[in-house]
Amino acid sequence: MTDPRSHIEELRREIRELDAAYYGQGTSLVPDHEYDRLYRDLVDLEKAYPRLVTPDSPTQRVGNDLTKELPKVEHVVPMMSIDNTYSQAELKEWTARTARLLEDETVRFVGELKIDGVACALRYENGRLVRGITRGNGTVGDDITANVRTIRSIPLVVNYLESFEVRGEIYMTYDNFRRLNDWLIENGKPPMQNPRNTTAGTIKLQDPSIVARRRLDFAAHFLLARSHRETHGANLQFLAEMGFPTVMHSDVLSSAEALLSFCDEWRERKSDLPYPVDGVVVKVDDIERQRQLGATAKSPRWVIAYKYPPDRAETVVQSIHSRVGRTGVVTPVAGLRPVLLAGTTIRNATLHNYDEVARLDLCVGDVVMIEKGGEIIPKVVAVVKEKRPEGAVSVKPPNRCPSCGAETVKIQGEVALRCVNNSCPARVFAGVSHFVSRAAMNIDGLGPAILRQLIDRGWVKNSADLYWLNEERVAGLERMGPKSARNLIRAIAASKRNPVDRLIHGLGIRMIGAQAAKALARTIHELADLHTMSREQLESIEGIGPVMAQSIRLYFDRPANRELSKRFREAGVNVTGSAKAAGIQPLAGTVFVLTGALKNYTRERAGALIEQRGGKVSSSVSKKTTYVVVGADPGSKLAKAHKLGVTVLDEHQFNALLAIDETEEPTRQ
Repeated sequence: MTDPRSHIEELRREIRELDAAYYGQGTSLVPDHEYDRLYRDLVDLEKAYPRLVTPDSPTQRVGNDLTKELPKVEHVVPMMSIDNTYSQAELKEWTARTARLLEDETVRFVGELKIDGVACALRYENGRLVRGITRGNGTVGDDITANVRTIRSIPLVVNYLESFEVRGEIYMTYDNFRRLNDWLIENGKPPMQNPRNTTAGTIKLQDPSIVARRRLDFAAHFLLARSHRETHGANLQFLAEMGFPTVMHSDVLSSAEALLSFCDEWRERKSDLPYPVDGVVVKVDDIERQRQLGATAKSPRWVIAYKYPPDRAETVVQSIHSRVGRTGVVTPVAGLRPVLLAGTTIRNATLHNYDEVARLDLCVGDVVMIEKGGEIIPKVVAVVKEKRPEGAVSVKPPNRCPSCGAETVKIQGEVALRCVNNSCPARVFAGVSHFVSRAAMNIDGLGPAILRQLIDRGWVKNSADLYWLNEERVAGLERMGPKSARNLIRAIAASKRNPVDRLIHGLGIRMIGAQAAKALARTIHELADLHTMSREQLESIEGIGPVMAQSIRLYFDRPANRELSKRFREAGVNVTGSAKAAGIQPLAGTVFVLTGALKNYTRERAGALIEQRGGKVSSSVSKKTTYVVVGADPGSKLAKAHKLGVTVLDEHQFNALLAIDETEEPTRQ
């Protein structure tokens, strides 16, 4: 028989290692249900052997997500964790036990969808957001105020002056998770595991601008205030009236049967939601009864989480094929025997990169377990080795591009395998698709089917070739008549007038997104300047770091890419940078921060006017800030400007600085 002391210590050691990865690094080393099984085993053993319980056991404390680099803030009321169960029988027993403790068989519960994100507390004073705090160890959390201010669904100002706290979940939608991973893969970086882990890592970043770009969201699920309502449901309604997004699809339920039905319904429907949901949180609705029930040392007694098991299925890998992106990244994809998972027929699963194929020891013909939990695309989580057939074929990274046959290479420090042939049809298709996208040159009417025909016929071998097409040629394509051809050629011609930053972004230079392209455009006289700028010169541009500079240098060191920019100029595409267009730039070297609502400008228009004159717009006030422009209802940036001694401008002074005649400037552009 196993010594209980040894077994308990082994469980504690394993759980501590998993906690360190989960709370400290935002990484799940095992699925949630496996962690919960280990934790439950430890709880059961400590109940059986209470003399072996120690104060530092994982069962005796709330999980800890504290980060050394961030300031610490003490919670006004401890932010405790919630007990959970995967068993409907245990959930039903919890409702019965709660009714017995309250001596009331008619107790009402609220069922809320459990968003798979990161818990956060938001403090408000005098109607303004003053602090954002993580759960931390339940008593003390990390100060993430600067980062939560970037989350657009969190109101910075509310029409309620009493001090109060809102608790809720920060999360990432599937669409934003997909967008981020597409960017990471195209730039040779390993993709994120799932939206929850991505949120956990993002919310603790030191750079709020990166947090803003990742587009996190927030859903409120608890109000902590002196003047609260009598029920939890009424509190949620009050939060919604103040402008807080609350957990959608909550319901007040008066019986265990209704509660179980609610859980079953959303287990079937959760795949239709735009964000990850991993269960249902059940709360006693009456606030006074919540107080009567109280809490244990670790968890409130009036709430429990019923967690759904992960969506998994067993199937067979029928093939492993490769997909080539615009930067040449070769990504392996598993072709699967069709299987139904979470209401969807799955035929493919991502393998991310060939290092992952090797880690899994994956062969064609293997029986595998696929999972669709927080991920958008199903992933292979395990190979069922005992079911491996004799004819299973091992998979090696391709030494030739599957699209063009060119040699593949692996750049030092990257996990990605790449095709280095710029003329590779797959790369051309992906590259031109990016070039015409809304974020780049915004050429309407050039969809995948039309683009594929143009490439297959040899008419488009790079993005510049688009500007040499004519109506007669395009009208001969399938699904294109004279009118559609005319509209497409007009859209291509109109794109010639785009600002040069859109062209730079459209080139698809690795690591250079829309903001970096704007930084480059502000510096150059014309696109050809980038041909000869040294790495040192590039690094001197604000917003361009060493890795970006190296990527730009590598791109323009290739003769084919220099020839491409020459052809854009010959076609009449705008290649003029802000340095030349502006001539004398009166605001060169200045940094502006905008706060509050301006009367005559949108935020975007004001920023554009500043950049046209050589200035830069920042999202936060610092010692580098030159001016803070203040409109109606300014936020905390105004107070910080006063604290740092930064010059503050009202709209009239802003107009004077820009040399704009207020009687002529159109309003709210």
